[in-house]
Amino acid sequence: MNSVSSSNHKEEKYPNIFNHFKIGPIDLPNRLVFPAWALNYANTDGTVSDKLVKFYTDLAKGGCGLIFTGAATVSSDGIPFDRVMKVDSDAAVPGLKRLYSAIKEAGGVPGVQIVHYGRQSSTSVSGDVLIAPSAIPCPIMSQYDPEYKVKEMSIEEIENIKEAFISAALRCAGAGAEVIQVHACHGYLLNEFLSPYSNVRTDRYGGSLENRTRLVTEIISAIHEKIGDKAAIALRISGDEFVEGGLVPMDYKEMLPLFEKAGLHMLDVAAGVYESMERIVPPAGLGIAPHADIPEQIKSFSQVPVCAVGSILDLETAEFFIASGKSDLCAMGRAQMADPDIIAKSKEGREKDVRQCLHCNNCTFWTTGDPEVYCAVNPDYRKPN
Repeated sequence: MNSVSSSNHKEEKYPNIFNHFKIGPIDLPNRLVFPAWALNYANTDGTVSDKLVKFYTDLAKGGCGLIFTGAATVSSDGIPFDRVMKVDSDAAVPGLKRLYSAIKEAGGVPGVQIVHYGRQSSTSVSGDVLIAPSAIPCPIMSQYDPEYKVKEMSIEEIENIKEAFISAALRCAGAGAEVIQVHACHGYLLNEFLSPYSNVRTDRYGGSLENRTRLVTEIISAIHEKIGDKAAIALRISGDEFVEGGLVPMDYKEMLPLFEKAGLHMLDVAAGVYESMERIVPPAGLGIAPHADIPEQIKSFSQVPVCAVGSILDLETAEFFIASGKSDLCAMGRAQMADPDIIAKSKEGREKDVRQCLHCNNCTFWTTGDPEVYCAVNPDYRKPN
């Protein structure tokens, strides 16, 4: 297809997706995002592998605007899988530089998601007693891990984790990441602090909403102060935890101003914790974009751009989200795993050539027992026989 007809198709069918967009100091070529995913493709020491470089570079070549690498752990005391990305030491930097440079050269904006898995980690894998705001076992991981142990964090341990997040952010920004996403979602450590479902502390990090948000706001504020305009700061949240007593969208009406005041540039709205796993990676039975109302509601009281995610499997759905004001950006994970060229093909009017995601969730290796992410339709990542 020639460039004129490609441009006309883009403008007629997707007038919003392919506009340049700015988050904080960073310009994005379009409004499409690849969400951070625990692929288990890193080297066994947590450094960037050739497989990771290929995976993320293919996404950039395929037209994805913002690509979050990770989930990248900030500390070795909560490792759930054997080949997660680690950004807890300078040993990670050479690989990160190579990765982020490759993404930029291919036309994408490199981001990173930094995380601590908290009580949803594995004592068997990490070799450590797990840390959490409160010594409440994860109902899921405690059943799978025969060695599972969790303890309430001391103030000193909270300070250490705070410094680990800050150091990891600086390390990644120094290596070329242009967006730093703090992971406070899906029941991991920072989400555990935010939620009354998992945080029953009675000190300055528990109880009131202000206290429960304190660690996250302190981390955002410190990163913002130290990085300045070198990178944008994003936050990923579970807009609804889908558990009794957990966070719901209205809770963020009070939380968001605190995050924004600390220096937040972008909000990524997902859903669920391990006890509501079907909301983290929605199965086909929940339909297309089952959480559309959650980012829309939170966007109504957000001062920063909001990104939606969750079974957004084609550009028509993403265009609808943005055109209708449900979100400012859209993240597509499984659809881009199935075909990293889905964006370029759709932009050129070749939607019929897209290798469609089957919505089968065979790619969720943490639920299937596989050693890493496989895809039922992408030959580069198909499960070996």
